[in-house]
Amino acid sequence: MIAKNFGVAVPPLEPPKLVLLDRDGVVNNDVGAPGVIRTEQLELTPNAATAIGNLQRSGCHVALVTNQSCVGKGLLSKPGLDEIHALLQEMLRQGDKDAVLNAIHVCTSTRRDNDPRMKPKPGMILEASRNFELESSAFQSVFVGDTLTDLQAATAGGVSLKILVQTGYGFGLMDQEEATLPPRLVTSTANEELNSVTPFVYAQNLDQAVSWLLGHETGPC
Repeated sequence: MIAKNFGVAVPPLEPPKLVLLDRDGVVNNDVGAPGVIRTEQLELTPNAATAIGNLQRSGCHVALVTNQSCVGKGLLSKPGLDEIHALLQEMLRQGDKDAVLNAIHVCTSTRRDNDPRMKPKPGMILEASRNFELESSAFQSVFVGDTLTDLQAATAGGVSLKILVQTGYGFGLMDQEEATLPPRLVTSTANEELNSVTPFVYAQNLDQAVSWLLGHETGPC
């Protein structure tokens, strides 16, 4: 077991300017390697559309930040990836009329390419921050992810608040420990790599993460 220290996760006083979301395992269900390469594989995580709609209604910009090495490996074409993302946007709008991704940042390189935009490097996060002209004086950014590389990229990119979700790889990363309602703050772990990215909030899924972030009551999905 990974010993974890939990504290009370207190929502911020105001919504962040920018919410950065990993894709697979956060917005849509993770289907395993090599990822979503056909549109019929695309399925939203529980209440993902409502969560993104709530962020938009709260004045947040929402950006997707995703590694898609399947393109670099030749398993999916760039037009095919664009089609998947167009469908993702449509599925979100069908679930909630306000649910829209303001930007989609994608790295299609393989790890062999050593691309500075590829998570766990912070290139895409820094790119999104520049595009939305964040100011250092305000509560700026949140990253919601399900992997260690997500948390590492967010840490390296200077993100104000990191949230790990149980969906996707988050459950395994947390040694198969269930996330609580409301979400809890993880301040230290016995896992050296995971400990390097604390503190972070551990939530059941994107919907519960956003409910907590915006100060809404959280309950079962």
